[in-house]
Amino acid sequence: MNTFITDETVQLSEMKFRLLVSALFLTTLFTPIIIPVVAQPNHTLEWGVDLEERFTYVLQREYYADASSESFIQGQLQFLAEIQLGEKFILEIESLETIEDQINESLQIPLSYCNFRRAGDDSIFWQDQVGFVLPIEDWDFLEELEGASGQDFTETQDEWGTMRSGVLPGVGGTDISVYIETRYEKENGTLTYLRHRYSTLGSDLIDVIIAQWHTGMPTVIGGEIQLATILIITISGLTAAIVAFLVYRYVKGKKSIVQMLGE
Repeated sequence: MNTFITDETVQLSEMKFRLLVSALFLTTLFTPIIIPVVAQPNHTLEWGVDLEERFTYVLQREYYADASSESFIQGQLQFLAEIQLGEKFILEIESLETIEDQINESLQIPLSYCNFRRAGDDSIFWQDQVGFVLPIEDWDFLEELEGASGQDFTETQDEWGTMRSGVLPGVGGTDISVYIETRYEKENGTLTYLRHRYSTLGSDLIDVIIAQWHTGMPTVIGGEIQLATILIITISGLTAAIVAFLVYRYVKGKKSIVQMLGE
């Protein structure tokens, strides 16, 4: 069987080819090109600690005016019921949440989960606790997120921290001053200092200080307290007043990450 290829056949084939190329070009030209866009991080936070890393702490100060004051603060800082004044204990990093690229509110700040071990026998007495280690490298960003919670901030070359203070109306018209301070080491984000202090008429009702311990540091620090100036009726009304204050703060604004220390 013979096949005849004429000039008309060749021209027709070339025309079809050019039409096909043109169609493909136009299709490519007018088809939207989808380029994946990755949102840029709005912070530079990162973890400064490793899993299973350990840090030593000490209960440097512990004062309660009476049993009800002690019960109240132990409800806020539960580990106080497990340690004695001057006792050292170990914080161990158990797990660290993933730091997301976009963080838009304080509740999205990633959490660290820590265990507390006794310095002597290494047994765990407090587990899965948060708030003792923060991500580092963007303290201005953390301050911006936490600024709406009504606390003040302090910062040095080595530490970043928060300070919260207020006045509670005590029973009998005597005010109760409240002061809570936390400090974190900028190098690794670990808590270096925590103080809860409640006082009235110039005397303490509660004063607790936890500090990260290093060689040469005192394990106990003292304080002058004039117990005679404390009104018994004020002491008896302390717990109810403080609870009302904390409930008010919770309703008024979101809890900051440092408030989680009391949970």
